[in-house]
Amino acid sequence: MKKKLLLCFLFFYSLISSQRIGIDLLQSTDSTGVTNFMHRLALKIEESYTANDKSVYYDDLFRINMVSGKQKLALERLDSVRSLYLTSNPDVAHAMGTQYEVYMRAISDTGHGKEFAAAYTDELYRKYQTLSPQSQILLPRYFDTDLPRLKKEIDDLLKSAFIRKDHVDIKTALLLCRKYNSYHVAKQSFKYARPLLKKWEVQKFTVQDSLLITSKKGHDISIRVVLNNTVKKGSAIVVNTIYSQPDDINDAKEIASRGYMCVYINTRGKFLGHHKIEPFEHEHEDINEVIDWIVKQPWSNGKVGMIGGSYLGFSQWAATKKLHPALKTIIPQVAVGIGIDYPMQNNIFMSYMLQWLDYVTGTTTINQESFSDRKKWMKIYRDWYTSGRPFNQLDAISGKKDMLFQRWLQHPSYDHYWQNMAPVKEDFAKINIPVLTTTGYFDDDQIGALTYYRNHVRYNKQADHYLIIGPYDHGGGQGYIKSTIAGLAIDSAANINLKEVCFQWFDYILEGKKKPAFLKDRINYEVIGKNVWKSAGSMDEFDEHKRKYYLDEKMKLSPSQNRSGYFSTLKVDLKDRSDADRILKYPSDIITDSLPGTNNYLSYTTDPFHEATEITGAFSGTLRFAVNKKDCDISMNLYEVLPDGKYFLLSNYIGRASYAEDPANRKLLVPHAITTIPVKNTTFISKKIEKGSRLMLLLGINKNPSWQINYGTGKEVSEESIEDAGEPLEIKWYNDSCIEIPFSKE
Repeated sequence: MKKKLLLCFLFFYSLISSQRIGIDLLQSTDSTGVTNFMHRLALKIEESYTANDKSVYYDDLFRINMVSGKQKLALERLDSVRSLYLTSNPDVAHAMGTQYEVYMRAISDTGHGKEFAAAYTDELYRKYQTLSPQSQILLPRYFDTDLPRLKKEIDDLLKSAFIRKDHVDIKTALLLCRKYNSYHVAKQSFKYARPLLKKWEVQKFTVQDSLLITSKKGHDISIRVVLNNTVKKGSAIVVNTIYSQPDDINDAKEIASRGYMCVYINTRGKFLGHHKIEPFEHEHEDINEVIDWIVKQPWSNGKVGMIGGSYLGFSQWAATKKLHPALKTIIPQVAVGIGIDYPMQNNIFMSYMLQWLDYVTGTTTINQESFSDRKKWMKIYRDWYTSGRPFNQLDAISGKKDMLFQRWLQHPSYDHYWQNMAPVKEDFAKINIPVLTTTGYFDDDQIGALTYYRNHVRYNKQADHYLIIGPYDHGGGQGYIKSTIAGLAIDSAANINLKEVCFQWFDYILEGKKKPAFLKDRINYEVIGKNVWKSAGSMDEFDEHKRKYYLDEKMKLSPSQNRSGYFSTLKVDLKDRSDADRILKYPSDIITDSLPGTNNYLSYTTDPFHEATEITGAFSGTLRFAVNKKDCDISMNLYEVLPDGKYFLLSNYIGRASYAEDPANRKLLVPHAITTIPVKNTTFISKKIEKGSRLMLLLGINKNPSWQINYGTGKEVSEESIEDAGEPLEIKWYNDSCIEIPFSKE
């Protein structure tokens, strides 16, 4: 749900070991003393610093080299960082680190007798001229630093970790080195850079930064407009955001640099708005009001497109609920499926919803400091979990009552409250504009993105809808593709320039140019391990070669059912909270050497595969079970157990049994009676399964600080507490239960 930017990688601190290094004593904190100390510290770090991720390694090293005075080496390593992003984000790659490059080159020029201010101006202009218009637009964000705050952070670090100490852990030393370098460069040079960049931008764009539109119902909507001065009348690209920030204007300029007009809409109540902030509830009205305003402007040619990811992706689907005739196309990226995968997934609410609400509703911009305080939020989740209090008291445990959190909890089914925010069956049938959806196998909102896709093509047989999906996380599905995701090095073929494909799509629909060559068919997907892109005409193609595996009583995933009536029993003590720290600290890597504690699961495994094969699609299944409660929350994780013994997480499922048949209507279970439910809304993946690998299914009961806990009384789950746990949950998984795995026809 959080808006993620690759640009932020320059502020990412590498997670290295707690190795300690010896340092000279820091006795004086005057500028000369600190400068000399930092020089010696950087030399010490250089001796022992390592990192597995190349982007992190080179990004850290060039800063260390700058502080130690090795500017030539620093420039080389900065180029090494850029080279890693040249394919997926060339505009960002060329622009990143400009503040450091220009500073170092100006220092070098000064050494040849030139005044620093003149040298800096010349070097910045020279760099600016080498960049594409899109890269030029990105530059201001690299020169935006809060100097007083950064200085205080450096002083605090020095006082707490360095004064009169002769050893420090390398992670802390690196953090200080990075902050010191950023502060030093900003203090010496940003006063020259900012006015120059502003001057050059004004020549290209007209910016209307503080507009308020009054809707027909009297609500004000805060928007920001950037016009391309080279275009008299043009199509408008609209972005609707709840993550309002001052530097959104830079994103708008980047879009405008492509030859379009750009309009940023802020969710009602955000930025300059004066109303209550109520996420998701008003987009379907407000976006259409703004489009009405756009088409009346003298610079508009009457055509509008939309783009954006996560909440911004949801917003586009909300706009199609009452499709405006001027809206010609949308590019929803990693779109939140409201009521589908957030704030609940398959009817189970997530703890994260409170953290996110605090992030976006606490101010008219974003509450970044609180949102990023992982220690704070993990403690809140842990305190709730170990206390055994009802889930509806999570906000009270956080210390601040949240009315939206409580409002959402009043809608545990996919009812009219959620359905009013985004298209439903009859709306999808009327969406006749071209759509390009992007998401990833490891995207937190993949289920939402694919639910919109499936419903569109299901209810509108003429739907002109394309899909791009690959080995991406939530940021990667928005074009911020990383070479490594949660321990997985992605195939080189997956490292595409997704942003360029999206603008080719806009050119295709809005300007009548050629369709992006990348789009070979309706569905375009990368096969992990094969390093190739494939395409398909529909999701149905992935279901044609599904293989059924039964839950064998011998704990096997068996291709044939053995004698009926057999079952495997799992017991889960819903009162036990001794696992809190283990769950919260377990790394969420895709490839792991071991599995998290499996006390709440049973595992079923196939025989080894004799030949390599390919899985493409989402697994489904049918579960037959008997449980001694009126309800339960089921959790499933499908792994590839690699020949070397490591585990690759392929797909997962979490869902409330009482809603499995119909997410809009709860149907409680009969304790001890055999129940049959479908398994759907699992995550999609395409991957080569290696020869010698096995598939493993972990099947169990969800009991986790990150989610509601269903105690099975049949009451509203948010109101249940540990006092409702009663006897341990006991569930019998019958051996005619099965999962269906979508193998690809070679």
